[in-house]
Amino acid sequence: MGSKNLTVKGKKDGFGCQLNAKLSGIAFCYNHPNYRYVHTPFSSVSHGYRDRENVDHINKFMSVHPDNRRGKKIHANFRYLKQVFAKPKEWYTTKTLSYIRSWYWSNKDETSFPRSLDQITVHIRRGDIQPHRRDGGRWRRFQPNYWYNHWIPILASKYPDSYPIVIHSEGNMAEFASITDGWGQGLKNRVIFKLGTMGNEADCEHDMLKAFHEMASSKVLLQSKSGFAYTAGIYNENNVWFVRGNPSIGQKYPINGWNVINP
Repeated sequence: MGSKNLTVKGKKDGFGCQLNAKLSGIAFCYNHPNYRYVHTPFSSVSHGYRDRENVDHINKFMSVHPDNRRGKKIHANFRYLKQVFAKPKEWYTTKTLSYIRSWYWSNKDETSFPRSLDQITVHIRRGDIQPHRRDGGRWRRFQPNYWYNHWIPILASKYPDSYPIVIHSEGNMAEFASITDGWGQGLKNRVIFKLGTMGNEADCEHDMLKAFHEMASSKVLLQSKSGFAYTAGIYNENNVWFVRGNPSIGQKYPINGWNVINP
């Protein structure tokens, strides 16, 4: 057990990016003999999750790590651990991943929240990420419909035809209709769209956690260039497909065991 207490707090962005930061702290301390991780729960999450009750529910559902702050003097406070972000394969070892995942599953009834879902889950990052919004390079995370039109059939061909293809994103159906252009009817029939409504604060937290769990437990996960999909992949024990991006603008490196797609 380390002699110095380290916590991760201070980020005010989306759920996935904040979770990724906290996981970087856990991974660092798990592998560093001089540090003990002290968990600071979520206090505010952007994209409509600022309500105290909603944030408390996120903390309870995720069970990232026990809240062990009482009586602890904090020796190091980070927004995230750069070392882990830069070389995740070195920090997210098999034992580290098992430790992180054990907390998530510690409060889940597997009847309601299965540990393994026989489906292909696809995350499409939209919402505030759009090609016409050139805000600090974040728009480069946008992947157009034709990219998914090309890659989903390739991915589907590698797994059983019985697996539905569940697509999680934000928006309305008209924005995603072209994804299935040119596909055979059999493949089209397997597609299920689950589109969140980020403008509706009463629904978004519920949709977010359900989507996260499906991504974390699916037999196959096709990630987007997003912290939300990235962290779901860390929890996923099955087949994760990582889309390589630009790490300098937050498009992170893969961890061990992930399949890599070069867009």
